[in-house]
Amino acid sequence: MSTHNGLADLLFGRTRGAILALLYGHAGQSFYTRQIARQADASVGAVQRELENLSKVGLIVRSSVGSQVFYQANREAPIFREMQALVNKTIGIFSALQSALHPLAKRVLVAFVYGSVAREQETAQSDVDLMVVGKATLDEVLSRLTTVEKSIGRPINPTVYSVEEFKSKLASGNHFLTAVLKGQKEFLLGDEDELRKVGGVRLAKAGADQPA
Repeated sequence: MSTHNGLADLLFGRTRGAILALLYGHAGQSFYTRQIARQADASVGAVQRELENLSKVGLIVRSSVGSQVFYQANREAPIFREMQALVNKTIGIFSALQSALHPLAKRVLVAFVYGSVAREQETAQSDVDLMVVGKATLDEVLSRLTTVEKSIGRPINPTVYSVEEFKSKLASGNHFLTAVLKGQKEFLLGDEDELRKVGGVRLAKAGADQPA
């Protein structure tokens, strides 16, 4: 994966960060060493050393099937959720999406991930649910997501609204939109305040049950 930035390299280093991005970005899947090396764009030797270190501290687990050795994120690790959130924000799904959408920033008021990925309850089969509100069209958004889908190995399901359509659906009590706004959100562009400005009073009501 090539979703690294300066902060991620400082925190993890390039090879370790790429390994964590893969394993924690696909926490329900296991990978063998050469698969990981290809995804990390690193030598097998360097990857083996990092896998050994990450296994020793309990962040990943190792298993064997015949002569093949597999590795995956350790869901039983005491800091699994915290590590997954950190990885997603710095080198994983959220970071990759934020970078991809940045060129559209002047045409997008808010963009956020919702659903199981935002709740950190995704499975290996989970899509990444993305909502975008602003002047950007669906075609513009889709054109920015192709590379990310290949990078993270997950399909991305974007819902794109103009401001007028967003307000209209919210005013009519659209069940899908209301449910999304009540749920957990991970903002990529804009924030909760910007979203409330777009939706007005009705949005404040729709999100009233969302935990702080």
